[in-house]
This record gives sequence, structure tokens and C-alpha cells, in this order.
Amino acid sequence: MSFGEHLEELRTCLIRALIGVAIASVLGFFLANRVLGYIIRPLMKAQHAEGLPPSLQALSPTEMFTTYLKAAIGIGLVIAMPWVLYQIWRFVSVGLYLREQRFVRSLFASSIALFAVGVLFLYFLVLPIMLQFLIAFNRTFELPDFTQPIVQKAPSEEPAQHPPAADPRVGAMKIPTCSAAAGNSADGEICVDPDSQRLLVKTKNGLLSAPLVKGPSGNVVQSQFAVQEYMSFVLMLALAFGLTFETPIVVYFLAWAGIVKASDMAAARRYVILAAAILSAVLTPTSDVLSQLLLAVPMYGLFELGLLMARSTERRKSMGAA
Repeated sequence: MSFGEHLEELRTCLIRALIGVAIASVLGFFLANRVLGYIIRPLMKAQHAEGLPPSLQALSPTEMFTTYLKAAIGIGLVIAMPWVLYQIWRFVSVGLYLREQRFVRSLFASSIALFAVGVLFLYFLVLPIMLQFLIAFNRTFELPDFTQPIVQKAPSEEPAQHPPAADPRVGAMKIPTCSAAAGNSADGEICVDPDSQRLLVKTKNGLLSAPLVKGPSGNVVQSQFAVQEYMSFVLMLALAFGLTFETPIVVYFLAWAGIVKASDMAAARRYVILAAAILSAVLTPTSDVLSQLLLAVPMYGLFELGLLMARSTERRKSMGAA
């Protein structure tokens, strides 16, 4: 094929890939609500565990709609990814030898599986720990006592003023617990839903509710996150963990192609640890040490797994040469 024919083939593959993504995004529009619910669930659980009302905030009129469209496109890209990769393979395979084509096919399923494992590792293990830690850390900042003067006055000789005796009737009311799904409370009844941590009031116009916060109300920082910021936070982490779990494939490819020997990579472990620390600091959207450690430690462990695969490849090559 001439250079112009290669460009024409590339244009055809790109158009087919984009058409597949567009069709899958239409399907993703109907699945976006359920997928967004799964993404928000770890935050809801972390807020509930820390005694906060589970909620997100939309800081602009179009924020939720824009987030919904982005989620639909993202879902469409995931659904259409096999079709997109097939189009890329059609264009690239022309320039590969038969031996290289077999190698790429063998790693294709493994790379997708490792990316999925990285995302699941983030969702079920890292994200709940990280969110609960950050929310608990935010709650450590307490509201100072503004009733106390900045400059303390000298003690006076006036007799101490005793506060009036408290009315024994104050505080005697007890609010029962209930569930918002029960729907059998009488008009004007007040109760507390322990699951959603909200105060419920039954009225003629429907059920009214107000969020409740556990502990004293002296927290300066309330962990109420914006929808778009939280979604970007989770998606960036998912991309970072998915790419990180591709480390064994990269190490295995370097040894298979003869670019770097497994012994040389093993001798450079200290540099790999440094690179893992730097990459985890760059890839994680937050600057806390916990999230960086939760990414750097698996990255190094996957490097060691790649070394085992690389050594087995070199042994097979040496046995074949013998």
C-alpha cells in the first residue's frame, strides 16, 4: 500500500470507530442514571458512616445535565471499545509480522482484564477507604468558640452570677424513629429516619425532611461535594488504576522484544520504587499520602509480577535456542 492508501485506510477506520461510539453513546444515555448511581454509592456510604447526610451538590444550573451527558458518552466508549480496538487492529496489523500479530492477540484479552481488575480494585477497596479517610479528616476542623473574647479581661471582685434553674420540662420530648418508606405516619407526626439520617415531618402536602449531622455542630468543613468535581475525581482515579494494572504487560513486552533483560529490570528496583512514587503522585487527583500509597504499592507489586513473566519468557527462549 502507498502512503496515500494508508491514510485513506486510517480515515476509514477512524470514521467506523466514531460511528460505533456514537451508536453506543445513545444506548449509554439510557444506562447513565444507573451507572451514576453506582459511582455515587461509595460516597454515600462514606458520608453515612461519618454521620453526614448522603448528598451531592449541583453548583450550576447545567452541571447535572452536563455530567449525565459525559457519563453517557463514557458508557458508550466502554461499550464500543471492542469495536474501536478492532478498527485499530485492522490498521496496525498490516505492518506487523505474523509472529508479532500472534503476540498482540495473546496480550489483548490480558490487557483488558487487567484494566478491569484495576478499576474494580479502586471501586471496592481503595475508593471507600480514601473517601472515609478524607471525610473524617475534614471533620477534625472544629468551629472555634466565638463567645470568648480574644483578649481576656482581668478577673473582677463582683460576685458570680448563677444561671437560672433549668425547667425540668425542657428536653423531655423524645422523637421516635421511623422510615421514609413506611408512609403510615399521622399528619403532624415527627420522627427520625436512622437510615438516611433525616428528620421527617408528615404534613397534608406530603413528607418534609431535614438532614441531621452526627455529633456537635461545630465543624467548620462539611464534606458536601459537587457532582462534576466528584465524577472527575472518580474517573481520573479509575483511569490511573486501570493503566497502573497494565504494568505486567509492559514489563513482559520489554523482555519479549529483547529491549531490556529481566535481570537489568530487577537490578533497577530502587529506580522503579522511585518512579512508582512519582507516578502515583502525578496520576492521583488528590495530594493526600493515603491515595498515593494505595496506588504506588500495587504498582510495584505488579512490576514484580511482570518480572516473573519476563523470566519465564527468557527461559523458554533459551531452551528453544538450545
